Amino acid sequence: MNALLLLLTLTSTLVLRSGDRIVVEGTPREADGVYTFRSGGLLYSLPASEVLRIEDVPAAVKETPTKKLRVSEEERKRLLEELAKNHDGQPPQPQKLLDDPPPPPASDPDEAHWRARARAHEENIRRAQEDLALLEMRAEELREQIHSFVSLGYQPRQFTYQTTQLARALEQIPAAKLEITRAERAWQEFQEDARKAGVLPGWLR
Repeated sequence: MNALLLLLTLTSTLVLRSGDRIVVEGTPREADGVYTFRSGGLLYSLPASEVLRIEDVPAAVKETPTKKLRVSEEERKRLLEELAKNHDGQPPQPQKLLDDPPPPPASDPDEAHWRARARAHEENIRRAQEDLALLEMRAEELREQIHSFVSLGYQPRQFTYQTTQLARALEQIPAAKLEITRAERAWQEFQEDARKAGVLPGWLR
């Protein structure tokens, strides 16, 4: 337990100007305008000009003050009177919605089933496309950062964090494209199954 607490107190976060946050093991060291640090067991380096600030983790958690409910004097008297009636044994007002619930809306269970499955397939395609777009945006952002460092005269060993992250993003892009292909193929197979089952086209929208 003491070792865990010690590890937490030795953890900090690098907040970059790009908005990225890097959890750092121990305290980052700065030398010659370059920060060196460990994250996830790996050693990285980063230009000090890209670091906005360093935050200690865990940060102090502030308690949110409880807001008191303010009511008028008349509302307060009314609530007290109702409370007094309940103490005298007066039954509560009947709940009309519970005693006489509205009839459920009529719907075709088969239609709901096919619509839900169609929405699930469409959502899988959208999610896969969004994942790919995020990876491509991340890779392009890292390329721009690396190009900027090179133009400023930094050596590759001085921005290993960006190069490592770019390599990881590029490695993940083929898998993300494959997920889109699989999701679209599953959607086409689902549409074909629905056609063979005689499902109305409107049920798949």
